[in-house]
Amino acid sequence: MNEKELIKSEDQFSFELKGDESIDAAELSLILQNTVNIVSSLVQGQEDTYVNLKVTKFSTGSFDIDFRAVCEQIKNLINCPESLSALIVAGVTGAFGLVKHLKGEKPKTIKNVGDNCVIENFEGKQYSVNKCLGDSFFKDSKIENSVINIVNIAENNKREGFFVKGDLEEVAFNEADYSKVGAVVPSMLEENNSIFTQKVDAILEIRKPDLVGNSKWGFIFTKNIEATIEDKEWLEKIHEEKTKFCVGMKLPVHMRIDVPLDENRIPVGEPTYTVLRITGDIIEEEDNQINFNL
Repeated sequence: MNEKELIKSEDQFSFELKGDESIDAAELSLILQNTVNIVSSLVQGQEDTYVNLKVTKFSTGSFDIDFRAVCEQIKNLINCPESLSALIVAGVTGAFGLVKHLKGEKPKTIKNVGDNCVIENFEGKQYSVNKCLGDSFFKDSKIENSVINIVNIAENNKREGFFVKGDLEEVAFNEADYSKVGAVVPSMLEENNSIFTQKVDAILEIRKPDLVGNSKWGFIFTKNIEATIEDKEWLEKIHEEKTKFCVGMKLPVHMRIDVPLDENRIPVGEPTYTVLRITGDIIEEEDNQINFNL
């Protein structure tokens, strides 16, 4: 019996964060993890497939991260003329382009045309992505949430904007785009739900701590928010140690966002925020900076 032929491919894409050449180490790790989540969702369910996502270099001039997708796949599993790595790169850039295109609103229409998926937004404008991405994106909210996480990190890091660049497409976000992508996409909500729940990893700037009781904390996320902290072990520790908080301190968290919906599953009212777990140490303003301007 002949061995199955293994197809290998490599392609690159990059993130360019405009502005400062340094970044919080915790925020960098979240960008990397959410990028991995996007790639994992794109290849989920494909057997006999190996994907290794590598960071090849950091560049100066702003803050640039170069990625290389190294893929191996059994030949008879490939149904598209492009290599798997090219599909992944197109999927990553397309995911950011699609989130920007939808602007937090429900798609007006979704149509498969050949190997492409054409999405019409609420303004009547169309955006085309590979069908592989379209299927993965609208199956659940994992890819969308990962893109939103990265957009929120850029906004919290006070970046003027960022680029996601592949061989065939470049997607640019600026400050005006940030507030448009954080809304829930109703097409991905489950039936009969009155609340949409989204879980995100984020870096929150501490605005108003509660050092005595169990009231809500004030944070800066994409805007000023109040959140309940459910990590009792962490709360007990900072209460016992009488931790002092200063302007600019940040907290890495795993957070749940609950958005109320009307009978048509359209978001209504203000979301509520719950910090489920503190995921790292308190970040002081000058701490945990990686500076490559050597």
